[in-house]
Amino acid sequence: MRKFTMLCVALFFAALSVQAKYWKIGPSSVAGMDFASINAAVSSSEVASGDTLYLDQYYNESSSQTVTKKLVIIGTGYDTSFTDEGVVAQLTSSINIKANGIVVKSVKLNNVKFYNEECTLDRCYATYIETASSTAGMNHVYSCYINGRIQGYSDSNRSQYDIQNCVIYCDNENNNIKYLTSSIINNNTIINSNNYNYKCIEYVFDTAITNNIILRTSSNYNGDLNENVYASGSGNTIEHNILSRTSVLSYYPTNKIGYGGSSSEIFTQTGNYSNYYKLADKSVAKDYATDGGEVGAHGGMFGCPSGGRPQYIPYFTKVTVGSRSENGKLPISLTIKIQDE
Repeated sequence: MRKFTMLCVALFFAALSVQAKYWKIGPSSVAGMDFASINAAVSSSEVASGDTLYLDQYYNESSSQTVTKKLVIIGTGYDTSFTDEGVVAQLTSSINIKANGIVVKSVKLNNVKFYNEECTLDRCYATYIETASSTAGMNHVYSCYINGRIQGYSDSNRSQYDIQNCVIYCDNENNNIKYLTSSIINNNTIINSNNYNYKCIEYVFDTAITNNIILRTSSNYNGDLNENVYASGSGNTIEHNILSRTSVLSYYPTNKIGYGGSSSEIFTQTGNYSNYYKLADKSVAKDYATDGGEVGAHGGMFGCPSGGRPQYIPYFTKVTVGSRSENGKLPISLTIKIQDE
């Protein structure tokens, strides 16, 4: 019995020794930071796979960061209007994802490069998302605001993505979704406003494309899906999307045309980022999804949140400090919210 008890104690302390740790990343001028950058944390022998890095709101990184351990990285959202100081954690260069299973949440990013597989971007802002290795597998992009493009490795070596509940705004000829295969494109709002004849989705095959709003708003061209996406032999499933081009309907009739000259027919067009693309009351995208819910970024499993704030983490929305003390105490009022939508 004594040996059994000692074994249990040993196992308990062994479990404690491998328990995931939490680290704070931010400038040295901010008290309580463990590391000044993601690179510094990744290089440290103290930081192990399974640990979490919390980015301080004042962390503004201009040099490229490379993650080679299976970490969770959590920022502060991407909409500065939610903060009193008007700042959020952000990376203005590239982040290189070089281990399987890395998760990045609620960070304002520029260029995201996937080298491995089963990694996840959740509630992030990004400009470019691309696969940077021909051997990379499936990666996930959920509830993000993407002001640019999502691209696989190349047309001859296409990549796998699971893209759900994102707003993807493409404003020039280099920005769209392309070079994908065996992927999921579900419940996204994809807007292409460039003045060139580039479609919202090109060179995508054997992929489920469902419950999306896919629109070209330029008056010069009107193209949502490239012909190679909806052509016979593409292997794509294209259902319950709001599109802007009638030619697609002759091949895939279980879709709707939803752009009649004004985006206000579909969206409320109020607020910042994803809020701008909430559905208007009489939108054709209401109740049209395969599950009977909303088409677009705010329906589906991972409804796009306001400002990309991290889930289940409390934050202050209002702090009021009284001007006079009462009974020797200074009255302070705090309003705290947890974004769990």
